[in-house]
Amino acid sequence: MRKTIMHFLAILGTISIYAQELHTPSNAVSVNNESNSVTGWTGGSTMTADTTDPYHGTYAMKIVSTSTNTQNRRAEYSFTATNGETYDISVWAKVGSQANDPAFAVWDGLSGFSTTLISSTAWTEYTFTVTATSSAPVIRVFTGSGSGSTGDEIFIDRVSIIPQSSTDTQSPTAPTLSSTGQSDTTADFSWSGATDNIGVTGYKIFKDGVLEATLGNVNTYQATGLTASTAYNFTVTALDAANNESVVSNAVSVTTNSSGGGSSGGGSSVWSESSSVASYTGDVAVGTSTVPNGYRMAIDGKLITEEVKVQLSGNWPDYVFAKDYDLSSLEDVQKHIKEKGHLPNIPSAKEAEANGIEIGEMNRLLIEKIEELTLYILEQEERITKLESLQQSPPSKKVISGF
Repeated sequence: MRKTIMHFLAILGTISIYAQELHTPSNAVSVNNESNSVTGWTGGSTMTADTTDPYHGTYAMKIVSTSTNTQNRRAEYSFTATNGETYDISVWAKVGSQANDPAFAVWDGLSGFSTTLISSTAWTEYTFTVTATSSAPVIRVFTGSGSGSTGDEIFIDRVSIIPQSSTDTQSPTAPTLSSTGQSDTTADFSWSGATDNIGVTGYKIFKDGVLEATLGNVNTYQATGLTASTAYNFTVTALDAANNESVVSNAVSVTTNSSGGGSSGGGSSVWSESSSVASYTGDVAVGTSTVPNGYRMAIDGKLITEEVKVQLSGNWPDYVFAKDYDLSSLEDVQKHIKEKGHLPNIPSAKEAEANGIEIGEMNRLLIEKIEELTLYILEQEERITKLESLQQSPPSKKVISGF
């Protein structure tokens, strides 16, 4: 399957360049490549990307047991390792609303590991230093013991697997901080320019030299709860996956407006207008006071518009018509529908209700399914043509000799 091959080549390229993070799939628990997916993790449990209370970024992975047998109460991940190499593995986890002794257990191909219970409903980091005894070790997390129940649930986030021989010690470069406006009680900032040999994963904001907030991989922030007519100095530092921290950025001094004075700039220092176009570099919230991490606008309510154009930065799914595309058999599709209740690679109704639907991604998936349906129709037409040809061929005459 072309898509799978390209994704695999991308992973190999990342490993060969950086030789660092080995939890490489784009999914809900990725350190550097987070997405609304559970790609790379397998098991009989139900695994979904969850936005309710992630530890890192926008998503965490919710794991729910589907029965009490071993396969259906676990999730597992396998990675490529070198025999004899020592690895530092970190997983953030917490107990869900229903659980019975959830644990990290039954790891294969790794020495130095011991079963570790997940006991807290608050996010907790679990770290393991283990040595590979196999080229394809497997880490596993269980929703509960064999005496647990269907529906036991746990959450995991920010999974990191790093070989000790390639531990990153290089700090990111410092970002460049800018002020984008202020009111009497808030101040808005944006920054750019931070780079890292592996990748920037987050930022720290400081107010008058004191830590104000630790953020994910974003480039805007609004400081709140400030005092009117007061001067503040803000700086920012960049972080990477190994918790290396850059030197502080340039300092930006902001003086809040007088009480009741509104935003600076005669009504708004946040919005600017040029050629009848109003622009703003921060996030926008309508009908709500927050914007989820990773998004630029949130609307709590209905939106009326004449047209919405979705323009993806990635490829549209014409790869379905490639000669090497691995088209699932109709029998496999039917089996998946019976077991899961939805088409392969399409979010279930439960996932859509919990996480919403991204219009661009859904359009891409719908086009993929339409193109797959076209291939199935063409295959059926070919079979029908062959059957009609056989029916029209005259029976062969048998020649009998000796009479």
